[in-house]
Amino acid sequence: MAIYNFHIFDGSGNCLFSLTPSDKSTEILYGFLYSLKSFVQRISPSLQMDNNFFFYQTSDYNLVFYEFATSIKFVLITSYDMKRDSQFYREMMIQLHKRVYVEYHVKNAIASCKTIDSQLFRQQLTAFLAQNIKQQA
Repeated sequence: MAIYNFHIFDGSGNCLFSLTPSDKSTEILYGFLYSLKSFVQRISPSLQMDNNFFFYQTSDYNLVFYEFATSIKFVLITSYDMKRDSQFYREMMIQLHKRVYVEYHVKNAIASCKTIDSQLFRQQLTAFLAQNIKQQA
């Protein structure tokens, strides 16, 4: 069980945070998610009001995507063996937004809007994700 990466994107597709900062694939990932969301909206037989959440599994990894009303997008990529249902991941993303993003970035008066480079934010994020992995085991 492993978390491969976690990204935060703004409404314009700029990567505000990446758990693995040296990862150069963030632009490709954002383009993929944009295309996937567009594709799902087009093939849906009825208007979906909940196009802000995606969860899918491949034979190698799980990808969880959650877009908030503020256009902030969270993307979590985990190993395939983290077997959880989509409702677990949806709730986890909401709690992550509330307990980490809002508390340690939004409420930070000196935080930059361009990137999230706070060590405290990174520590709280990794602690939150580690706690949720423990629930997995």
